[in-house]
Amino acid sequence: MIIKKKFPLFFLLFIMSSAITCAQNSINFSLHQDFKLLVFGDQLGNRAGTLDLIARVKYEAKDRPLGFVIYGLEYEKALLADPYTRLGSFAGFTFMDIFNDYNFHATSSLGAGFINRKEHTLFSWSASIQLDYFITSSLKISVLNQLTERTDLKVLYGDLKYRYSLFVGLEIRLFGLNKN
Repeated sequence: MIIKKKFPLFFLLFIMSSAITCAQNSINFSLHQDFKLLVFGDQLGNRAGTLDLIARVKYEAKDRPLGFVIYGLEYEKALLADPYTRLGSFAGFTFMDIFNDYNFHATSSLGAGFINRKEHTLFSWSASIQLDYFITSSLKISVLNQLTERTDLKVLYGDLKYRYSLFVGLEIRLFGLNKN
């Protein structure tokens, strides 16, 4: 049981240490807002304009013919009636040159993290598909499709759910880490 609780911490430490020692491409930062909550709200009493932000720090490995490996950390904060936060890590693969357009990238990733809500801290999984398009050489517009295991709902309401969210945002390259 202790291994299950400590695994995400060891995973995060491994990821960040390998990024420092083996980094070959770049570190990016992105900020995404849940589109549905921003524009429409939801049926649970959260009005249009409700903030639900995901901030991500992402390492992009060296380009290969099809794409590159990515991994990083994410923090989500939703200003719901009962505030919701999630801290996690993710890893995946980015496919480049989609539709013969180098500016368009598609990334699939899996993540693990902890949800904190109403004094409960609970482990959860997530899966994401992110679509990016370069506006400049260091700025991308991004759509993040995410399916999250909402273990907080099981504790609070006795009903485990997997929630889909569509986020829109921007991603910026903070710096490159090329080693020559």
